Amino acid sequence: MKFVLGALVCGVMLLGGRVWGEEAKLDRAKALEELKGIEEKNEKLTHDLLEKAAKELTEAGLDKFKAVQVYLESYRNVEFGRAQDGETRFQQWRVENKEKMGSLDFSEGAQLHVQYVALVCREALGEKEAPKAGEWGVYWENLFQSQEIAESPGDLTEGKVPMAKKGGAGRKQKKESGNDFDRPAVESPLVRDRQIQGFLEQIKEAKLSSASVGPIFNQVVRPHLRKAKSRELIRLWDLRIAGMDKDVEKEVKTLGADDYKLLKRPELLWERADDLEKMGEQESGWAQKMGILRANPYHPKLVDWIGDLKQALGEGSPALPEKAP
Repeated sequence: MKFVLGALVCGVMLLGGRVWGEEAKLDRAKALEELKGIEEKNEKLTHDLLEKAAKELTEAGLDKFKAVQVYLESYRNVEFGRAQDGETRFQQWRVENKEKMGSLDFSEGAQLHVQYVALVCREALGEKEAPKAGEWGVYWENLFQSQEIAESPGDLTEGKVPMAKKGGAGRKQKKESGNDFDRPAVESPLVRDRQIQGFLEQIKEAKLSSASVGPIFNQVVRPHLRKAKSRELIRLWDLRIAGMDKDVEKEVKTLGADDYKLLKRPELLWERADDLEKMGEQESGWAQKMGILRANPYHPKLVDWIGDLKQALGEGSPALPEKAP
């Protein structure tokens, strides 16, 4: 009897395995068609999600009060959770940070942050929805003029927001609330709350923070305006250099100030002239570069600069007459 039952069970198992194996066979044509549908659905969901975030944040960025509300709502959801106890802890945090929350520094920083993330979301949507070159320029100018995390002539390391010296003079001092907006845009509570990090990871603008005066200028504003051949770039260059010049004039003579005047300022002027050249104004760019070389005969980059200019002015340049036969 036991033998019969065992054989029966074994037969059922073998039959089940055979049936399961037959069911596991995949119709490749149908699968490919289904995959295509899943992909199209995903693209639409992604576009809709980004489009919604871009629209909401763009509208919020127009009003300082609304921008703060939207930022704090996302901050609450990300840092304290959506449950009731999260609301309780969030309100306690607001009480503890009441002075900072009510400051003009924080509201300005929040508005700029919301505006920047909105621009990044639009960039991720593709060419049709991407911000115009001038929009990036307008953002940077607003940041430069109102953001107190300003560039310091003595500390212009690319990719970091410099700390203002304690008690030192300068165009603007570092905001107390600056750290709230120093993180890369892709890590912002606005992005995390909407769960769109994965859509922004390949966007170079998303890797910068909304408070990064120098990096945004060099990595975002310059490439966009240069590609558009916009003279607005030169005006922003002049604004940037004039702001740092003003800082240096207010400082007590220091080694940092000397480094700026003798080393960094000529480099900035060279980059400005290089942008002119790349925008198609070669004659003006080359003339300015010659002036920089004449005025800075001991600059560490002189040899490299001479090599670059010699190559630009070399044989075949439309600015030079052809050699006589």
